[in-house]
Amino acid sequence: MEQTRILILYTGGTIGMGPKDPSKLNSPLIPQSWEQLQFYMPSIHPEGYFSKIKNIEFEYSAFDELLDSSQFDISHWAKMAEVIQHHYDNFDGFIIIHGTDTMAYTAAGLSFMFENLSKPVVLTGSQLPISHSRTDAISNFSNAIHIAGAKAFSLPVINEVVICFNDRLFRGNRCTKASTNDFHGFISPNYLPLAELEESIRIKSHRVLPLPNGQFNVNYSLNPNVIVLTLFPGFQVKNLQKLIQDDEIEGLIIKTYGSGNAPASESFLSALRQAKSQGTTILFTSQCLDGGVTLGKYEASDVFLPIGVISGGDMTSEAALAKMMWVLGQNGSEKEKEKMLQTSLRGEIS
Repeated sequence: MEQTRILILYTGGTIGMGPKDPSKLNSPLIPQSWEQLQFYMPSIHPEGYFSKIKNIEFEYSAFDELLDSSQFDISHWAKMAEVIQHHYDNFDGFIIIHGTDTMAYTAAGLSFMFENLSKPVVLTGSQLPISHSRTDAISNFSNAIHIAGAKAFSLPVINEVVICFNDRLFRGNRCTKASTNDFHGFISPNYLPLAELEESIRIKSHRVLPLPNGQFNVNYSLNPNVIVLTLFPGFQVKNLQKLIQDDEIEGLIIKTYGSGNAPASESFLSALRQAKSQGTTILFTSQCLDGGVTLGKYEASDVFLPIGVISGGDMTSEAALAKMMWVLGQNGSEKEKEKMLQTSLRGEIS
């Protein structure tokens, strides 16, 4: 059997955590070493099932400092991307072991940074540490290996950044974290899973992005000068006006009601006009998980079109943020960037 090579990047997260004080099992959880994680997963040892039976060769890399994913920022996306770019030609697939809190943000960010991706990049983690008697880590990790090492299992190659969690494989930029304790963990509200990994593995190839023609590249250009606001009854426009006074804000994402409805008060409209006059790109997304924004569907959203507000469609909040930062980091006119935001670049929008 031809050898399959998988690179595993360990960044931290619940999957490898243990008590800060080993003598006190209820002490706060902190990331443990890669060796600790390996101990509980004998199937990835050199004499284990994956290597001995399926001829998979693993190589491991880890952040110098393992972190809870709540501590991540876009510099950590760049670190992950650098590792994959450096090793891209030498491996068939990649697994990123990641905390669940910001996994959907990382998956979305990497999906835009990776251009012409032709290999699987699989993010996974767990709700319980791998050392826990009821852990979900082992099944999540094993499933990720099957996707990253598709060749060894005679499975179709999924050339996307994906999240593998609780026997489901999701497009990374379509995911959002839905639970802090349910083993489901993640949902993909507006796009069906790419695969179901139960007793048999069923890849939904018709849902996977087509293979690209160009050469793989990592585009690191991200503009972090973006703000996300959530509307609510009693929202104070004066707070928005204060933010707009900061000339460094280049992207404004507003999480609106329903299909893009928002207050039509003159003060709110005036604030948006001022933001646009300063060159700020304004994107409306929906607070609803299912469905998306259709500006002009109701009178309550029709007034925003003349201002130049653009629709985020059915993008998740995580995808909208990552896409805004990536698009604003690219060269091009304001109109070109607005068009990019409304165009599906990595399957993130219907």
